[in-house]
Amino acid sequence: MQKANLETFDMVHGTQQIFRKLLDCMSRPGKIQSISEEIAPINELEGFASVLQGIAFTLIDREVNFYVLSNHAETITRSLEWKTYSKRSSIQDADYIFITNPEVVENITEMMQQVKKGTLLDPHDSATVVLCVKEVTKIPAATGKLMMSGPGIASEQTVYIDGLQAKWIEERNKATKEFPLGIDIILTTRDGDMMAIPRTTLLESEEL
Repeated sequence: MQKANLETFDMVHGTQQIFRKLLDCMSRPGKIQSISEEIAPINELEGFASVLQGIAFTLIDREVNFYVLSNHAETITRSLEWKTYSKRSSIQDADYIFITNPEVVENITEMMQQVKKGTLLDPHDSATVVLCVKEVTKIPAATGKLMMSGPGIASEQTVYIDGLQAKWIEERNKATKEFPLGIDIILTTRDGDMMAIPRTTLLESEEL
């Protein structure tokens, strides 16, 4: 089992820096932040990019649980349990869900129907889904176009995403129809770019 490089990655200050950028992304949907410097000291786990490890180290602990969808899920799960003291869970009960290659997932509808969406009494008892895609950029590109509006967005934000099936956005929109129920999504790339899509954000996609 590979471990974080404890000599150079600071589990306190490193995760604090990542957390601040995650909060900025959540409060300003469509803004792209980079955590490439923060995750640089983290050794790669097979099937689980350093950026996913950095986000996991930041978000999960003994108070929450998680689920990993990857070809190497068992090894990854054991590593995260050892490092964070968090515990694995089924996808139905997971607070955080990490998906390493959303482009090739086939049962998206079934998965998204199982993910926690909170309750009217406790809408925050819902899941955050972290999807590792190929690219997230503001530069017009020959990839999927995603238009975002809602709280935290002055007018409209447009981003271009490579490596995400349109079905993810379709099912996410279904999951957020009964506000305040829903899920939050974090999109990230292997290079360390990340962007948040809170449940309050309205999405329209073109050619994802």
